[in-house]
Amino acid sequence: MHAAANPDEVRLRKGSSLGERLVWAGSGGAVLLIVVPGLVTWASGGPPLAAAFWAVPLGVFLIGVAALESNVVWIVTPDGIAIGEQRPMGHIRKRLIGIHDIADVSVCKNRFSYPKSFSLRCTLASGDVLVSPPLPDITRVNETAATVARLLDLPDTAFVDNPFDAANTEIVLRSPVSLDVGWLIRMAAPLLATLCSLPFLVAFGIGESELALGLLLPLGLIVAVSLYRYTHRLSGTRWIVRHGDIRIERISWSGRLFAETIGSGDIAGIDVDKSNTRGQTFTVNIRLHTGQTFHSPTRHDENGAQAVRAEIIRRLNAPVDAGKPAG
Repeated sequence: MHAAANPDEVRLRKGSSLGERLVWAGSGGAVLLIVVPGLVTWASGGPPLAAAFWAVPLGVFLIGVAALESNVVWIVTPDGIAIGEQRPMGHIRKRLIGIHDIADVSVCKNRFSYPKSFSLRCTLASGDVLVSPPLPDITRVNETAATVARLLDLPDTAFVDNPFDAANTEIVLRSPVSLDVGWLIRMAAPLLATLCSLPFLVAFGIGESELALGLLLPLGLIVAVSLYRYTHRLSGTRWIVRHGDIRIERISWSGRLFAETIGSGDIAGIDVDKSNTRGQTFTVNIRLHTGQTFHSPTRHDENGAQAVRAEIIRRLNAPVDAGKPAG
């Protein structure tokens, strides 16, 4: 839901669906299965499996997230802020903060969030500080904050620097590409190859030459050669979305800066696609009439990806069918 779709109400939500919780719990259970061989070995008098030392805390953490994460909703109206919170197995806890109990509202960036997100920081007259769920539309952060300030009869919030904001002349996805990053990786490749060869030398020294030659040495060489060969593609990609076109910058295979411009007439469709199997992050894909597809260099949650796609379509004045979700 667009946070500012209703001029007299803003809704902010945070939490996971039942399907997402099952994925987290299933992943935690799968990780804990690693402990079983270690327990069997330990019960037989041997040393426990070393993987158990990291598998236990990781598995417990994933299951704990699935079981304990709260679903939270904020409803901002001219009367104040209504907050509802519920854990999977608990009752809904409600709290109403009156408009006269709110001293200030500002926008804060969630530092450790991935994908990038922003929230509202609400300072109460008592001095307590509450942080809202993430703002759903990454392209309307300042606009949503201004709407909240108006509803609560507070001064306008300070402008937040957001590279995805629709108010910007250009929307920049990812940081500028750099040749220095590629050269740095190429310098590190020989060091990585040396480190990968150490297990080979150890295995060869203890008489396990077949293991060394059959796995460790080829693996180290493949990693090093791949890094050296494709290093420039690791130097980043940048999209600059302007009114009328998109400039895409990247490093070519030869190590030179390469840029191309895409106009509305070149585009066959703009879709949102899952960037991983769990479906927690999404990318914006631009399909050209030539059959070529560009994947956005930044990842977002589903709401953020849909918002970025909608803003790209608006700026390019793309065909109506370009905005339809992929079938």
